Amino acid sequence: MKKAFLQLVRLGVGKNIEVVFPDYIDWPALFEIATRQGLSSVVLDGIEKLPIDLRPQKNVLLEWIGMTYLDETQYAIQRKAATDLAHLLTNHEIKTYVLKGAIVSECYPVPQHRSSVDLDCFLLPKDGERDVWEEGNKIIEEKGYIVKRDYYKNSTWILPGLTVENHRWFTPFRGNKRMTALEMFLQDLIRKDAGNSRFEGTWLYRPPVMVSALFLIEHAYSHFLHEGLTWRHILDWMMFSRKHKEDIDWQELDMWIDQFGLRKFYSTFTSLGEFMLGEASESDLTDADKQMLADIWAPLDLHETVNGIRGKLALAGNTWRARWKYREFTDMTWIKALWIQVKGFFLMKEPKLS
Repeated sequence: MKKAFLQLVRLGVGKNIEVVFPDYIDWPALFEIATRQGLSSVVLDGIEKLPIDLRPQKNVLLEWIGMTYLDETQYAIQRKAATDLAHLLTNHEIKTYVLKGAIVSECYPVPQHRSSVDLDCFLLPKDGERDVWEEGNKIIEEKGYIVKRDYYKNSTWILPGLTVENHRWFTPFRGNKRMTALEMFLQDLIRKDAGNSRFEGTWLYRPPVMVSALFLIEHAYSHFLHEGLTWRHILDWMMFSRKHKEDIDWQELDMWIDQFGLRKFYSTFTSLGEFMLGEASESDLTDADKQMLADIWAPLDLHETVNGIRGKLALAGNTWRARWKYREFTDMTWIKALWIQVKGFFLMKEPKLS
């Protein structure tokens, strides 16, 4: 099932490969894998390229098509809501930058088939240097919508058809010197952006390519440590990095990856991306690569988000369970990671960059 899944992903993103399936495919099980990995619609794109005799039975195929239709519908609803939001904010002299989401979707052969659950955005003033994060929150509240401010990194807006994460910060940098350096770098880059790249027909802005590249890598890194990766995280990076191959300053990116302590993770992350697209074989994978590979296939370590002391205790337990990840893929021990969390929570509840 795993090999069949990867072959269908390759077909779905336009790879010209020879499909080698086992004699029997448990299609309901493969559908479950594709859904869990966040790539059911991409896999359906691959299925459409199969000969008729290799496709799933009708009932499974119809369920798959229905799931893909929901992805397409959700994409259209979210795009319309995000466009309306950006129009509202531009009337208040605020620029709405998109983080992940549509930035990655447009790199896929069928953008509507890259599933998304919310909009991550970063707000900047059209002129001057005022901080418009809270200004954006209040504009939304004045429209009668709910704004949650219970996480220092971002507020959350509950809008019709769209949940928005309004980022005050790019990274969970509280108490972490290297993440603080990364945060400062990303903030500096985006605040210097001239705002010349927008999605056609909208007031939604694209960040500088280096901002998106580092944000995607750090986002996947944090997911890996705290919940686990999915193949969609890896495919997002592969599709983005291929589309922007000529735009990314690879030498500079490599320098920042080393400086921000992301090298061990990034090396395996990209190796598995090449394996996913069929550009490397399983025999090319290192022991560390295979450890991350096993974690990708395992169920995500999803847990209820709890705030306050209970939330920090839950995070501590999660950090202890992920101690092998810190040993193999970071330059810190899990104990140091735990100390950073404790220090950040008790001493830097409202962090500031300096």
